[in-house]
Amino acid sequence: MPLSLPQLFSFSSSAPRYAGISTPSTFCDRFVEPEKGTSDASGMLGEGGEGEGEKVFDYVICGGGTAGCVLASRLSEDPSLRILLIEAGESDQKLLFSRIPAGWPNLFKTPADYAPTTIPQPSLRNRTLYQPRGKMLGGCSAMNAQCVQWCAPGDYDLWEKKGATGWGWTNLEPYFRKAEGFVPDASQPGIGSDRGTEGVWKSRHPGEAATNEITKAFVETGPKVGVPHNPDLNRATNTSGITRFQAHIDARGQRSSTSAAYLPSSVYTRPNLCILTRTTVERLVLSSDGTKCVGVVLAQEKDPKKGRFVARASRDVILSLGSFGSPQLLQCSGIGPRATLEKAGVECVVENDGVGEGLKDHVLAGVFFEVRKGSSWEWVKDPVKTLPSLIRWLTTGTGPLSSNMAEAAAFLRSSDVSPTGDVVVKRAKEGERSGADLEIITAPVWYLNHTLTPPPNTSGDYFTMASTVLHPHSSGSVKISSGSVWDMPLIDPGYLKDPRDVEVLLAGLRLIRRMSTTSPLSSYLLKPTSPSMTPEEFATATDEQLLEHATETAETIYHPMGSCKIGPRDEGGAIDPSLRVYGLSNVRVCDASVFPDTVSGHPVAAVIAVAEKFADMLKAEVLESKGARL
Repeated sequence: MPLSLPQLFSFSSSAPRYAGISTPSTFCDRFVEPEKGTSDASGMLGEGGEGEGEKVFDYVICGGGTAGCVLASRLSEDPSLRILLIEAGESDQKLLFSRIPAGWPNLFKTPADYAPTTIPQPSLRNRTLYQPRGKMLGGCSAMNAQCVQWCAPGDYDLWEKKGATGWGWTNLEPYFRKAEGFVPDASQPGIGSDRGTEGVWKSRHPGEAATNEITKAFVETGPKVGVPHNPDLNRATNTSGITRFQAHIDARGQRSSTSAAYLPSSVYTRPNLCILTRTTVERLVLSSDGTKCVGVVLAQEKDPKKGRFVARASRDVILSLGSFGSPQLLQCSGIGPRATLEKAGVECVVENDGVGEGLKDHVLAGVFFEVRKGSSWEWVKDPVKTLPSLIRWLTTGTGPLSSNMAEAAAFLRSSDVSPTGDVVVKRAKEGERSGADLEIITAPVWYLNHTLTPPPNTSGDYFTMASTVLHPHSSGSVKISSGSVWDMPLIDPGYLKDPRDVEVLLAGLRLIRRMSTTSPLSSYLLKPTSPSMTPEEFATATDEQLLEHATETAETIYHPMGSCKIGPRDEGGAIDPSLRVYGLSNVRVCDASVFPDTVSGHPVAAVIAVAEKFADMLKAEVLESKGARL
């Protein structure tokens, strides 16, 4: 029979009542399995805790996103541990547009998306920018463009220099390999010989049938303007160059989200793992002295009359809610900068100035080209025209719908781009980053405003190239707007506040212009289509005109990081190298918010590697505590 929350959290009369939470009334009658719906989970929990007969978990994981699914899977490998995973959304496995690699833009602004927006960005004409965030098991790994990058080893070594002891490249590299199950593809022979092949998170090249002809022309054009071809970015010796992306897509042609990879039926049926979906963590319940978290408050609806529940943790409460959600929950619970909390009407229980500060994101500015008729994937947006490809994908897992859409990119240092857009690769000077700070990402479709703004000619074909700032000097913050997690926080990435970021963006736009006039790519492109300039103006545009275009069209590339970063407390760090929140003994954070600085590419693999390593750290702590009791 289905398991209700009162069955999970039955409190005895001797149990303490925290912050006015009374004995819960029924509001959730489901224990949701990731793939199938409901299941009988009776008897799954042992007894323990402070109250007689109470049901207590060892670890409560708040957020079933990219990192949360990894943690739930790995921690529940120990049958002596009782794990609760809480997710506000549904299962990604119920969503066809998540499982189809090319379907992810169809998830934007649906119930599977939190769909927050930034506050007005002064450097982008005071625009408020939409920030897609996955609200489902698998989180953003179930809604992203599936680009797999380990990123530059120097990124992680810099983390360690900034105080993240134990999180350097040599510490993390084994976990990239552990996680990954690379599937070789006949179209890319010889790639992946030194990659992880046994991991549950599958990755591969989508294949020839899933790679657009313009994408291939883009990759071939790179060396002609000075960008060397690199068939495999995921090598420690070379993470730059122009390439076709490897994607987290399995051998069946389906997205390998962390939900699909880490929570198959063999895992979610473990008797010591409970997964609750459609359940929101409202706040942390702190001990009377404010030094420990004794549980979390759960709800399914904002209406306070619908009842609330407290899930208790005997070991740790882990926040894996992402770079917006994790600092928001901490602040709503009275943990964060005093001024931020008081302005929102929340009592400051644990003052921690790093919570919510230091947010960074990769910002991009696209250039949109009308191309030869029939040479793009634009037709995929038409349900009728897509039907034959859908049937092909459903039956064989191949074809255009197995494309990740963001099929290729170039990674380089912006300082190597000349004023004419040509690239001359130079050796990094002492103290300079050796990895890329600039990405030129492509998609064989019109991609203005996340595809939400239609092209000028809806029957035309389009190709998008975008300049992306990988290591922004600009940063911002996440601050609560009220004491309720149901209200969106104030998100300020601070895009292009620092003029150095503008220079990187402009270097990318100059490179895009140069590539657009170089064969074989130029043979496909008819004309650039810009809201702010004509094709003729684009060809001769000054940096000021290019920047005008950028500020009108720039958007996120979905990589917010660093809002609860690892680092010394007196240098803006929110958590220590054990991922423990300063000021609390048993609250940990594990998601992209802990990154001390940005990475040189798409961060999903880094999030998974961090979660894999953190799971091993927690297991070691459990063994140590068991040894201490013997």
